[in-house]
Amino acid sequence: MEFNEYKCPVCSKNFTDGDDVVVCPECGAPHHRECYENTGHCFYEDRHGEDFSFENTDTGSGSEDEEYLECRNCHFHNEKTAFYCNRCGAPLIDVNDQAQGSQQNYGFNGQAQNNPQGNFQGTPFGFGVGNMSAFDPLAGMNAEEEIAENVKVSEAAKYIGKNTQYFLAVFKRIRDKTGARFNFSAMVFAEVYFLYRKMTVLGIVLSLVMISSTVASTAVMMSPDWINQYNSVLSSMQSGVSVSFFSEEFSFMYLPLALQVLRLLIRIFSGLFANRLYYSHCAKKISQIKSENPDDLSKTLEQKGGVNLPLAASFFAASIIISYLGNFLTLY
Repeated sequence: MEFNEYKCPVCSKNFTDGDDVVVCPECGAPHHRECYENTGHCFYEDRHGEDFSFENTDTGSGSEDEEYLECRNCHFHNEKTAFYCNRCGAPLIDVNDQAQGSQQNYGFNGQAQNNPQGNFQGTPFGFGVGNMSAFDPLAGMNAEEEIAENVKVSEAAKYIGKNTQYFLAVFKRIRDKTGARFNFSAMVFAEVYFLYRKMTVLGIVLSLVMISSTVASTAVMMSPDWINQYNSVLSSMQSGVSVSFFSEEFSFMYLPLALQVLRLLIRIFSGLFANRLYYSHCAKKISQIKSENPDDLSKTLEQKGGVNLPLAASFFAASIIISYLGNFLTLY
C-alpha cells in the first residue's frame, strides 16, 4: 500500500517513497517507524474502539475544510475559531502550520518549544493527570465564553500573553462581581508594573511620581534648612529640652516622611486596583482591535498585547539608581 498521500500523525510530515512505515493494527494509521517507536504506541491509541478513521483527520486524505480543529494533545474537536483546546487547555496549532508539517510543543502561555512528538507540556515539571494539563491557560473556562462585553476568553488569553491562568481567573471574578484579588506584584513593583502590562500612560505617571518623590526627598534632606531643623531637634532631645514635634517650626522636617507615605499609598493603590484597571484596559483594547477588523485577529492580539519588559526594566533601573544615589548623597 502506498502512503504518499498521507502524513505521519506524530511529525506531520508526508510519507515519501522509501520511508520505513509502521501501520497500527487497530486503526490502520501509518507512522514513521522512528516516530512510532519514540511514541511507544499509535498516535490515535486513545480513540481506538470509537467509530474512528485516521483518513478523516488532517493527516489523512480527508478534507482540510473540517468544521473543527482537532487538538494535537487530546484529539478533542474544537471550534475553528478557538485558540486553546476546550478540554485540556493546550494551544491549538494553526492549520497552516499543520499543513507545512510544523509540529511543536507548546508550553507556558503558548510559547513554542522543541519537541518532535508535539506533546503539550503545561508545567515545568511534566504533565498533568491523564489528558488534562496541570496548567490550563484558560483557567477552566470555555474559549468561546465572554469574559467581558464583546470579548471572548480565548481573545483575552491571546492579548494577556503572560500569566493567562491568573488573570483569566481574576477577570472571571471581576465579571461575576465577586471581587478582585490583591495584586502583590503590582504593590511591590508599583513603579513599573503598569508599564510592564502596557498600560503606558498610567505607568509613566505613577513611575514619574515615584521617581520624582524620591528625588524630592533626597533634595529636601540635603537642604541646609532641613539639616538645621534636624540638628536642632536632635540637640534639644539630647539636652532634655521638651520638643513639640508637631509645631509649625518643624513642619519642613516631615516633608521627606510625607513623600514616603505618598509612595506607600501608591503601592497600596496599585495592589488594590491593578487587576481591575488591567481588566478594563484589556476589554477596551481588545474591542478596539476587533472593531478595526484585522486580517489575523490572533496575531494582532499577540502583537498589541503581552508585556513590555524593556520599558519596565528601564524605569525600574532608573528608580533603583536614583534611590541608591539619593541614599549615598544623604549619608556622605
